[in-house]
Amino acid sequence: LNLALSSSSDNTNSNSNQDDDLLEQKMASLALQLQMSTQSCHDEIGRIGAELSAIVPRCAADVTRVKSGLEGMELDVRGLLEGMDDQYHQQQQGIGGKEGGNNIHGPDVSGGGSAPKDDDTIITSIDNNTTNPNPLSTLHSLLNLKNHLTTTRSILAAASSWDETINSIPKLLSSSSSNSSNNGQPNLIEAVAALSKLEQGARALQGMPEGQTERTAAISKLRTQLEVLLKPQLLHALKKMETRLGPLQQCVGMYGTLGKMDVMREEYVRMRPGEVISLWFSFGGHNAAIGKNSVVEDEEEKVLNDEDDDDLDNDDKTDEEEEAEDFDFSEETTDATTSSSTTNKKSSSTQINAKQFIEFLPTFYESVLELLSKERAQSKQVFGPELAPSIVGRVLLECFKPIISSFKSRLGNVCPVPGSGISGNSSSGNDGFGGTEGIAAAYESTIQFLSLAYDQMEPWEGQGSSNNQENDHDSASNNDDVMETIRTAFRMIASPFVPYQRALAEAERDPLGKAASMVAKDVRSVVGLQDAADRLGDLAPFMFPLADSAISRFELLTSGYNASATLSLVDNLIATHASELAIAMGSLSGHVSNSKGNEFDEQHANCALEILRIAGSFKRSLKSFDNSVKDRLRSLSDMMLDDTLEQSGGGLPDAIEPAQLRSFLAKEACNLSPDYIDDGTGVKLPASVVELRRLAGTTSNSADGTTLFPKSVDSVSRLARSCQSFVFEVCYAIPEQNLRGISALPVWKQDGVGSGDEDSYGILPQSFITHVGEHILALVQALEPFASDKEALGLANEVMTGVIEVAVQPWKEFVAAAGVSLTGDEKSQLKSLMRGKEVSYFFCDDGDTDMDNQIEEEDDEEEDPDDKASTAFCNQWLDVVGLAVAGRLLERTMRIPRLGRKGAEHLAADLNYIRNVFTALGVAGHPHPLLGYMAKLVTMNEESLQFKIHSRQGEKTPSDALEVIKRAEIRIAYVRGISV
Repeated sequence: LNLALSSSSDNTNSNSNQDDDLLEQKMASLALQLQMSTQSCHDEIGRIGAELSAIVPRCAADVTRVKSGLEGMELDVRGLLEGMDDQYHQQQQGIGGKEGGNNIHGPDVSGGGSAPKDDDTIITSIDNNTTNPNPLSTLHSLLNLKNHLTTTRSILAAASSWDETINSIPKLLSSSSSNSSNNGQPNLIEAVAALSKLEQGARALQGMPEGQTERTAAISKLRTQLEVLLKPQLLHALKKMETRLGPLQQCVGMYGTLGKMDVMREEYVRMRPGEVISLWFSFGGHNAAIGKNSVVEDEEEKVLNDEDDDDLDNDDKTDEEEEAEDFDFSEETTDATTSSSTTNKKSSSTQINAKQFIEFLPTFYESVLELLSKERAQSKQVFGPELAPSIVGRVLLECFKPIISSFKSRLGNVCPVPGSGISGNSSSGNDGFGGTEGIAAAYESTIQFLSLAYDQMEPWEGQGSSNNQENDHDSASNNDDVMETIRTAFRMIASPFVPYQRALAEAERDPLGKAASMVAKDVRSVVGLQDAADRLGDLAPFMFPLADSAISRFELLTSGYNASATLSLVDNLIATHASELAIAMGSLSGHVSNSKGNEFDEQHANCALEILRIAGSFKRSLKSFDNSVKDRLRSLSDMMLDDTLEQSGGGLPDAIEPAQLRSFLAKEACNLSPDYIDDGTGVKLPASVVELRRLAGTTSNSADGTTLFPKSVDSVSRLARSCQSFVFEVCYAIPEQNLRGISALPVWKQDGVGSGDEDSYGILPQSFITHVGEHILALVQALEPFASDKEALGLANEVMTGVIEVAVQPWKEFVAAAGVSLTGDEKSQLKSLMRGKEVSYFFCDDGDTDMDNQIEEEDDEEEDPDDKASTAFCNQWLDVVGLAVAGRLLERTMRIPRLGRKGAEHLAADLNYIRNVFTALGVAGHPHPLLGYMAKLVTMNEESLQFKIHSRQGEKTPSDALEVIKRAEIRIAYVRGISV
């Protein structure tokens, strides 16, 4: 209200009547809100007061009742203390402290059935003069008194009921008992309960001085009798468990009471996997094998034969006969088994078709999963939810124990075990399922099966959760047992694959080598230019799918362990293929060099450029493959650190992913005792993890830009040089043919009339040089269509590095013709000479500015990025061809035996012509300054040439380029007949 009034007062003189109305409305609204808030506060205060008024009397009443209870307890304790004090003194006076066994002792003596023993300290001694005794000591004495009384009661009860209980058991075991309600059958349930009662009584009477040996012997005899009688009932219940679980549950209760649950569990587990084992051995044309059911059936028959024929009622006998029809183990079955064994021996030398087995394996796994699913539900009803996961795990183990040897044999038929010395069947891979591919397919099915099988073995949701610490400890211990059973099952099921995991590279070597040989044979068959591009384009990338499949199998089977062996194998595979392609390119280059045609064929140029694109695609594929493998190695190195299946002391994981299973099994197979080393950052990690991260380039010890396939990179470099040489041979073949024999032309010896200073514009270039010039100009049209394709251009540029090296040979021969021996790195010296920058430094006095003008023109040009890339590619090849032409022309000039005046004019005209062609192309670095300088030298007058040669002798700058110039000048003077 004050804020509203203040605002109103400040604006009274400046606002209109309308503003006053607005302020009044605002004040009314604020007043209403204040009134509502005040009323709400009053209501809340009243509610809290009412609650306090109700709570305080109740609290006062509770305090009063507690006070009264404490006073009553105090009176009771005082009365107890007085009575106990009187009793204590009476005992001390009457017995004199000698009968210590009747004293009430502080320590708890209720453990076991032993009689209480004397202690050195009597906690309950109380002094009559004590006016304020210790309540805790009194309560402790009372607790011990209660325990003594409870122990005494149990001893007396056991002693009183022992004879009656032990005499009742023979009656319960007798089938002729008049009180039997089981149609003449032994009452095993009550007998087991009676035996349990006897054992409890024996434990209670354990401290008694007489009868201990007799009680123990009697219990042992009765236990043996019960176990013998329980065995046929258990086997009968196991046979009927598909339709009736009641008898089996009774057996579980009785065996649990006897503490023989392990026996019960073993018999139950042995009975379960009979059908799936029969399914396994029925594959491949074998007779249906007798599974684990035969063992149970035979054992049951053996036990039942020792009993009377009337042990079971007529209904049970009928069920037995029906069951025997399903599991008939008569003499015919024995003969069939013998015949099956003979057949198996004969068929052991015949390989099972790989495709059929790989397709059968998932079907078998589905049957096992179906059994585990049924077992999960049944074992929960029979054994309870706590034992059910362990039972399912043991059933899984029992499913595979009898077939592991057969599993290994069948995998050996799919792919020979590495190091066994057995070569694979040539027909095993015809269906695409043989070799390591079949092993990988089988292993992948196995991993998927194990992942799904774990879902049937994990505990039920909420199992083991308890507020009791002891129960939590028992639950954790049970989880550890279940997890160990699961790990054992997984190890055993995957054990047939262990030899392939440990020697995967060796197993891959033969099939990959055969595939590489087939491709190499096809590559070698490419000899003509007509279909070279198409065939090589199909064959070049052929190895990368094979290599990728090999890496996938490595990832699947070994999860990164023993990486170096597999990477080396793949490296050799790709490197060998690249070398074969390089050889094929070399043969194509030789074919071009040996051709006699004088006409340039643009189709040949297109074919050569297409092959260059193929090489670029190969190099890019190798880079992509290398990066992909590095990414996989990084992922595998992280998965190696996963310990989901190795943890203990806690709950079980909700699920296990296939990648976790692969890593666990690979570690079990390949890295049983890992070494821990420093990863470069001070962290100790397994050596396999550090190695993978080093290969993937993620550790501090990894070099930047390292490749996983160094041999392949070198082979690809050779392939690139072969493709560059092939394109160069196609583009340079015409100039080479025209320049090859010009040193011996008779025109060079012509003297004619006139001097070297006369104008030579009237002399036309000779035909050989015009053919060269026209060919160079035609190259532009041949290169532009390919360069206009952005994708092809990008691939070709992958292998354009160092292309200048293909034009080195003519310059090397030019230097040799000039009589110069280069010092230091010959290749770098030749490249420097080819570029002409160092040479042009020595021509500054001659006013040669070809290089500077060309560079300025290139700097001034501005183009679209795509057009610029296309132009750069064309100029790159024009530059290489131009350098080769310049070098060859200079070399041929050095080899002219004699140069007359007229011949010098022709040579100058030819040199100037080719210079004009290069100038017209507009390629940076052309024309080469030596061409212009050589044209000047051949027409320079005698005095000037002699002066230049003598002046060069005074230059003391050490340079191979200068030495080449000196020798060239001397050579020109010599062929012109000028003495120096």
